[in-house]
Amino acid sequence: MLSSVILFAGSSAFGVLAHIGLFIHGEWHMRTKPIVFGHITLLCSIWWILVTKVSPSGGTGWQLHTTGLMFASYLAGLFSSMTIYRLFFHRLRHFPGPKLAAVTKFWQIFHNRNSTNYLLMTRIHEEYGSFVRTGPNEITVFHTGAVEILDGPKNKTYKDGWYDILQPRTSSIFTRNEEHHKIRRKIWSQSVSTKAVNDYAPRLARLTEKLGDRVASYGAEPVNVNDIMSWYSFDAMGEVTFGEDFGMMRSNKWHPAMWRQHQALSLLAPINDIPWIVRFAFAFFPWLGKVKDFLGMIAFCEEQMEKRMKDTNIASWFIDEYNKPTSADTLASRQALLSGNSVTVVVAGSDTARATLISTWYFLAKHQKDAEKVYDEIKDVDVTDANALAQLPHLNGVIHEALRLVPPQLTGGGRITGPEGLWFDDTWIPGGVKVTAPKYVLARMPEAFEHPNEFIPERWYSQPELCHDKRAYAPFNTGNRMCVGKTLAWVELRYVAAILLKRFKIRFSEQYDSEAPMRDMKDQVTAQPGPTWCVFEPRN
Repeated sequence: MLSSVILFAGSSAFGVLAHIGLFIHGEWHMRTKPIVFGHITLLCSIWWILVTKVSPSGGTGWQLHTTGLMFASYLAGLFSSMTIYRLFFHRLRHFPGPKLAAVTKFWQIFHNRNSTNYLLMTRIHEEYGSFVRTGPNEITVFHTGAVEILDGPKNKTYKDGWYDILQPRTSSIFTRNEEHHKIRRKIWSQSVSTKAVNDYAPRLARLTEKLGDRVASYGAEPVNVNDIMSWYSFDAMGEVTFGEDFGMMRSNKWHPAMWRQHQALSLLAPINDIPWIVRFAFAFFPWLGKVKDFLGMIAFCEEQMEKRMKDTNIASWFIDEYNKPTSADTLASRQALLSGNSVTVVVAGSDTARATLISTWYFLAKHQKDAEKVYDEIKDVDVTDANALAQLPHLNGVIHEALRLVPPQLTGGGRITGPEGLWFDDTWIPGGVKVTAPKYVLARMPEAFEHPNEFIPERWYSQPELCHDKRAYAPFNTGNRMCVGKTLAWVELRYVAAILLKRFKIRFSEQYDSEAPMRDMKDQVTAQPGPTWCVFEPRN
């Protein structure tokens, strides 16, 4: 019988070998099932070897006990090797940052357990500076030009593993292949072209008038801005994407699909930067609470796309792409693309607008002089004329400031550096490293904006000296990764602000904690402002 010391030492050595020879190379977030089943096989193999080769007469109790200890020794060797390598030999070891963050991303899960990653990133910037190691192979950059460097025309980066979470579903956004991105982006660009947006605008204007009627129905009662703007944004997405709204404003209650979407995004919040956990949950726990909600949201999106095969709306462009495959497209790949597009347009078309609508009304209620200044601009203007609204400086300044202070995506958007690495001024980041640039922090840096935490719409038109480096302002991203729906989003945001401000004065409800929207804001893939209660008082 081999001594226990030899068995345990050999198991530990095998763990070290597994790390150095296997897990240290490449990406593994898409291989959760093989890894889990591979380790189950390893555990069974250890037991079989003990039973048949090492100690056939050792007794079942001893065999099971030794099997467990050998497997634990293997794991100890594996994780010890990972820890030592990441702390002392990794090429990012010289970058400052929390030591536990260098060892494991579970450090970030713990600190982000309340979905406040944007605040965590703010603290990290204050403590460690401009270039911080926030993961074993991750650098978070706090540089005013970070978004442009990562996503601008000259970039050689590619998207990180987060964009694989919907696989096999894919879309222009949820693809890591740059050539596929360019091809798929053309369809998206056509669906929200200037001509297409001009077709959608009258529908949005009518829907926004209905929003005004819904607000008026509350009379002098406080309005839950979070709810009503959520209902509006989801209805607006349905109107331009699928040709009909979902009736949330009419019914004055949440559609089950949007509630599932909300739950799905809250699931992603703490684990947003660790895609293997998401894939693990999808693979092994599809019945579990919020995982079930996430998969239910996907099923809803697919169902809506299947219902609309002939309407002229955003969905029709993706359906046309599905019906006209190239020679390289299989039926499965076309179905995966259509499904991925449906999920992307539902989330991107509703939740991002929702965040900005809520934050805009928060700032207008807090800064009533700015609300009245917008009213002075619009009182003699046709507020259903999208082109006229685009020319109003203070209206647009208000929206710009809301987007700057509360970008729809507060953090996230990781990129992988190309083989040649990436320079930020005098700092070089090696190739194959994940880099993130949290937009919430960038847009509040004093190097970029004077009085960065203050709401000053004039900085966007009459006081440009308050903007030192506009590259830090990128709520819709930049370059060929800029949101293709930017023009449509601006039409929607202007309509809501102008149509409602022409009919109502706005203020916070009495005894309401006006700091709640920002203090209680969650970072759940998109920004989720805290409870916002306002009174909309009819002007006449």
